Amino acid sequence: MGRKQALFLAVSCLTTTLLATSLAGCGEPATLTLSDGERRELSDYRGRWLVVNYFAEWCAPCLREMPLLNELHELNALNEGKGPEVLAVSFDALSPAELARLKTDYRMTMPVAASLEGPWPFDAPQALPTTMVINPSGKLVDSHQGELKAEDLARWQAQYWPKNEGL
Repeated sequence: MGRKQALFLAVSCLTTTLLATSLAGCGEPATLTLSDGERRELSDYRGRWLVVNYFAEWCAPCLREMPLLNELHELNALNEGKGPEVLAVSFDALSPAELARLKTDYRMTMPVAASLEGPWPFDAPQALPTTMVINPSGKLVDSHQGELKAEDLARWQAQYWPKNEGL
């Protein structure tokens, strides 16, 4: 075997090894576990807008914004899923029973996640409440720290999801 062929073979093997190693690390999906134990992936929401809200029971502004998030979730359901999906994420590590109690006590109609795992397009927030907007391609396009107001949702509606959906 000539020197050029040996060099080519060595580079090819190294490239293949590096590519296989890097792809193996990319295989872990972004997942979530809902309060009822159901597991989902971020890719389950592909093609739809997703509003992710971090909350805690001890956070008064978080609890004040729940009716607004419930309304957004219910409007999406009424409009046959054409608006954004809404997902509440517990900031605190709570058991399924504790999350179920929270959903009932605060009349949360949207799905509640106990945890997010894997490569989500954002880091866990440092302050509450924090709400993120994920586009249909799974990319973070906006975030809001602090209590949401109707004006914030109206701004997102005008900027991100179609206006003609009655939301």
